[in-house]
Amino acid sequence: MRTINGYVGNSTGLTSRLSVELVSEANKYKSFICIHVYDENADLKSIMNVMALVVPHGEEFTISIEGDDEEFAEKKLTEKLKTLNLLK
Repeated sequence: MRTINGYVGNSTGLTSRLSVELVSEANKYKSFICIHVYDENADLKSIMNVMALVVPHGEEFTISIEGDDEEFAEKKLTEKLKTLNLLK
């Protein structure tokens, strides 16, 4: 299992646009990918689950990746998080 730690630096939080970008990237991989915020988890391949989290500005989150292509998925998701300014 791989993990990525992120941070919401966007002043409006994890917006729908950012969520769509993350979900689109996650859906490219076979691995199970989950986002963890507070004590809640959401399947990162489901836009409805991710939007239900409502992650505010300044909040930290973790993405866990488990499966056959987890190493590649971690690399690509990390790149995506960098472009979206969601990494510390």
